[in-house]
Amino acid sequence: MWIEELPNGKFKYFERYQDPYTEKLKRVSITLTSKSNQAKKQALLELQEKIEKSTKRSNQKSLCFGEAVDIFLIAYERKVKSSSFISFKSSEKKIRSVVGEETLIKNIDAKFLRKKMEHMFYVEKYSFNYVKKIKSLVIAILENAKEEGYNVEIPKFRLNLKKEQIESPEKYLENYEVRKIIDELSSYSKNIRKAYMVEFMVLTGLRYGELIALREEDLFDGYIKVTGTIDFRSGHYSEIIRTPPKTNAAFRNISLPNRAVDIIITILQENEVLKMMTSYNDQGYIFTNKKGNPIDYRTFAPAFKRAVRVCNINKPVTSHWLRHTHISILAEMNVPIKTVMERVGHTDESTTLRIYTHVTNKMQTNLIDQLNTLNI
Repeated sequence: MWIEELPNGKFKYFERYQDPYTEKLKRVSITLTSKSNQAKKQALLELQEKIEKSTKRSNQKSLCFGEAVDIFLIAYERKVKSSSFISFKSSEKKIRSVVGEETLIKNIDAKFLRKKMEHMFYVEKYSFNYVKKIKSLVIAILENAKEEGYNVEIPKFRLNLKKEQIESPEKYLENYEVRKIIDELSSYSKNIRKAYMVEFMVLTGLRYGELIALREEDLFDGYIKVTGTIDFRSGHYSEIIRTPPKTNAAFRNISLPNRAVDIIITILQENEVLKMMTSYNDQGYIFTNKKGNPIDYRTFAPAFKRAVRVCNINKPVTSHWLRHTHISILAEMNVPIKTVMERVGHTDESTTLRIYTHVTNKMQTNLIDQLNTLNI
């Protein structure tokens, strides 16, 4: 410790210490009004306290990443919806393998994590969005460990990954393709209800989970109220988990065209017949199987994909394409994009705008083609 006298008559006490992270020498200081022996003792104590505070984190217990994940799981399950927790669990194995169970979290820095993310993207060929998701979850795990008092620095960097310039297909169907799929499904008696579901999603823009979560209490004169979604990711067909919609914007009212009303009436009439069967458990849901349970996506998807294949539609179609198809129809009708977003419950306009722009550009091209053939 050394002392310097200041111009104002006070005394500044200094002490050096080694920074535990950089191993370079640093110094701390305090200012007192005296340099008496008592003042020196006080300065020594206060300087030591400052040094201990600066180096305290180096003495904290370190932690393996696998243990950090275990700690995170306990807190995360309490904080989020069951569907969000199930979603995390589906990525847990990958998260653990990417970072490494035995990796000390105190040694995880931006360079380390960036290389792991680049390997996923360039070598393992995971999508940009999935890599982004894994990165955000790893950061969340580290932030939780820091809150618990463990020695960790939160890596801060942007994912600067160059996507391959491959034109991705627009994820919607033409009207004639939708009709072919509906007709194909309707040709089998066991799939007629699924045909109604396809048509209803195209007419309303509902997500699949929102569709099967519809209950009779959500029906009103000329519109439906979206108040929930069904999540079957627990892995059990009989376990029905009804949760709030995906986002706050997903809570919405959707006005129904006449054909959608007709479908609802038909389904309700069929359900009244099914309710006469002892095996039917009436829970108020509309698009149900013969037992009264919402139709599981794992039952719907195979029939839907088969119909797409039989119709020779060479596109990687999923039920979500029906939602995008609805957006494309609204775009062709020149419905304002804000109105479209409110109808489908979008908070991020990027998806809506991408489909909307593509469709309107196609309409402009068709207009030019027609003008080119015009004889005046």
